[in-house]
Amino acid sequence: MDHNSKQFCPGSHVMIYLLVAIAVYVFVWFSSPFFGNYNETNSSPSNFPGIGVKDELELALREASMPNRTVIIAVINKAYVERSVNEEATMLDLFLESFWVGENTRSLLEHLLLVAVDQTAYERCQFRRLHCYRLVTEGVDFAGEKVYMSQDFINMMWRRTLFLLEILKRGYNFIFT
Repeated sequence: MDHNSKQFCPGSHVMIYLLVAIAVYVFVWFSSPFFGNYNETNSSPSNFPGIGVKDELELALREASMPNRTVIIAVINKAYVERSVNEEATMLDLFLESFWVGENTRSLLEHLLLVAVDQTAYERCQFRRLHCYRLVTEGVDFAGEKVYMSQDFINMMWRRTLFLLEILKRGYNFIFT
């Protein structure tokens, strides 16, 4: 019986390894976040009517961020945007006013992203024509004031922390206020 018929030629092992390496490289390249999130400036979804935004968070971050990918983030809810009985302004009004009265802080409003945890806060943010993002958490109502260290308060803090982690994963820096 001829034993040489089952052996590969010496270069065939190198070719197999090379093909496997190329396949792994192509797989990693096409599944990498750098390739998947690549967008030309001119191919923004807003330039193509009829094409919906797949990732509203990425769009909000891109619109609000500074050139170095830094964004100022504030989380708001209904308690923050509605007036109490005896108050002239909301907490949101006072917060935004601080950008106007501070020294050289007006331009920072362009980089402020308000993260609304309920529909009322989101609508108020949009009404003021600010950069807004609606953070939806299924089965949880973050609309009202939460008592410190209550279970709702703890859930809200964890949700906020996980949201900030998501922003870091996307390669953005943030100033949280």
